[in-house]
Order: sequence, then C-alpha cells, then structure tokens
Amino acid sequence: MSRTTAPLVSRLPSIGGIVSAMLTCSTAVADIGFGEEQFKLQLGGFLSDFDSNVKLSGPNGGTSVSLEDALGLDADQTTFRGELTWRFAPRHRVMLGYYSFKRDASDINDRSFVVDTEDGTYEFDAGTRIETEFDWTLIPISYGYSFYKTEQLEIAGTVGVHWFDTRIGYAGSAVVTPPGGSPSPVASAAEAETASGPLPVFGIRADYAITPKWYVGGHAQYFGLDYDDYSGRLSDFRIQTDYWLTDYIGAGLGYTWYNIDLSVDKGRYEAAAEYRYNGFEAYLQFRF
Repeated sequence: MSRTTAPLVSRLPSIGGIVSAMLTCSTAVADIGFGEEQFKLQLGGFLSDFDSNVKLSGPNGGTSVSLEDALGLDADQTTFRGELTWRFAPRHRVMLGYYSFKRDASDINDRSFVVDTEDGTYEFDAGTRIETEFDWTLIPISYGYSFYKTEQLEIAGTVGVHWFDTRIGYAGSAVVTPPGGSPSPVASAAEAETASGPLPVFGIRADYAITPKWYVGGHAQYFGLDYDDYSGRLSDFRIQTDYWLTDYIGAGLGYTWYNIDLSVDKGRYEAAAEYRYNGFEAYLQFRF
C-alpha cells in the first residue's frame, strides 16, 4: 500500500505561517520596553562646579581654607562619569557608578593658613606660592527594589554605599615645627593626607516614561552619622532625561548636586572637609 505525500504547494502556507510566527517572536524579544532591560550602561562627560573647604588641626592650631578661593584650584572641571545597572529581576536592580576628579594648582595664596598634623605643623604665609593638589574618586554602589512598577512609572527604594578615596597635598615655603621641635623656615615644605572608606546611603529613585522612547527620572540619597571618632553628612540628588534613538542606544542629559561634610576627631588631631560639586552631564547609554 503506497503512502500519499501532500504537494509542496499545499504545504507552503503552513511553512510561511511558522516563519512569520518566528519573526514575530524574534521582534517581540528584541523590543525592550520601559523597565525591561537586563543591563544598562551610561557613559558621559560631567561638567562640575566645586566648592571645597578643608581643615587639618591639632594642638598647634589649624585653619579652614577654601581650595578654590584661597589656593587657586579650578572651580569647574569636566570629567568622565559612568554607571552600570544590572536588573537581575523585574523589581530588583544593582547600580554601580564612577566619578574621578583630579585637580592641582600653583598659585599665590591670598591668606595665611596653618596645617597641623602628627608629622608636624606647617604655617604657610600669605603671598607665597603654594602647590596644591586635591584628588577625589567616588564609586557609588546601590541596590534598588521597585515597590511600585507599571508600564510607565517605576519607584524604588535604594540602599548602598559610596566608596570614596581622596588625597590633599600642599607644598611651598612654610615655617615647619616638627613634633617636639622648634619652628624653622623651609623653602620647599610638603605635606599630604589621604583618606578612603565606605559611606552608607539610603534613598529613593523614580523613573517615568513620557513616551515609549522618552523617559525622565531621578534619585535622592542621604546619609548622616555620628559614631565614635567620625561624623558626617552626605546628600546626593540627581535628575535626568533620556531619549532612546533605537531599542538599544540612547542619549541623555542629567544634573547632579552632591554635598559631603566629614570630620574625624582623633583627640589631639582633627581632619574636617566640606566638599560640594554640582553640574550637568551629557551621555550615551546602551541597554540589552
């Protein structure tokens, strides 16, 4: 008994239907809607305006000095900023950022100031040339849980740490008093201090899709601590708007305001810094 095979022409509609369905599914998978990306990467340039005051004090005194007004550090600088977001579940995200500022100046200081450290006391007179450097690196790491999420609006609570690394150095003609010694003029005295560590932060983040391609959003984070030798306040606010040119590539503009006020009291010696920067950022972003 022979088996009858259907003509190829009669089978074409079913083959075409399968291909069409596969293409439709592929397109659906390729489309990335609001809040559906698994990874998102932002890379941009940040134009920042600074206001920095630093004080290193001890038994022999110490003066709070403005790094921009008194010592001539640039009040504005353009630097790289990056941020990577991993959405490992629909309502769960991990965000990793990076900023780094490196500033230096050689200027005639317009006021005298004293730096008192465990290595000695440095008295810099007004009218002398001072070499100053101030480096600041910030790596914010945070976790966000979206307690409210729709096709257009997402609101999340966040918790994380801001890891900071900073270095400040002075060099120039000064009167130096070593511990237990007598003051003496030094033509090229130099002193540098470094500090690093994590600062916990808590905040809220919101994003809204005005259209399928145009989003707006922002975050607010805060930290305050008085514990043992340390005390400080940190405030971080950001707003941004994004436009997706394709499903995978977009451009955006953001504004950030960041303020940190820290002090470390070691009994005889204290270090204090108030550091603020704010500015606009333009960036490209990629999602998949």
